[in-house]
Amino acid sequence: MRELSSTENALFRAGALLMLGGAASYLFTPAVGNGLYVVGVLLFGLMQLRTTYEGDDFVIARLRRQQLFGATMFALSAAAMTYQTLGHNVVRYNEWVVCLLIGAVVELYATFRLASELEKKDK
Repeated sequence: MRELSSTENALFRAGALLMLGGAASYLFTPAVGNGLYVVGVLLFGLMQLRTTYEGDDFVIARLRRQQLFGATMFALSAAAMTYQTLGHNVVRYNEWVVCLLIGAVVELYATFRLASELEKKDK
């Protein structure tokens, strides 16, 4: 598994914090929250794409695909949040929250399972 450099790791963490801050501040200032969330999703997703797996273990490859699916759900939530902020009729309620929750659950599951699978593989 390709590890992120220290700069990439800092960008990854900054993206996660911006996503969290953007989702929380969306309740009070939707335009600012949307901007923070979109930038965070871009950083988080791009750094996840930089992490690659070249091995042939099926379980680890599946978990990497699940992580990428979670990042895709974060991107969909950013798009839905942007449409809602701009006032389009495509998104009437807080549908972006559903995409955010799906992405968060998938990311959490894949991250913890991936760590344990990599530890098992190293032994």
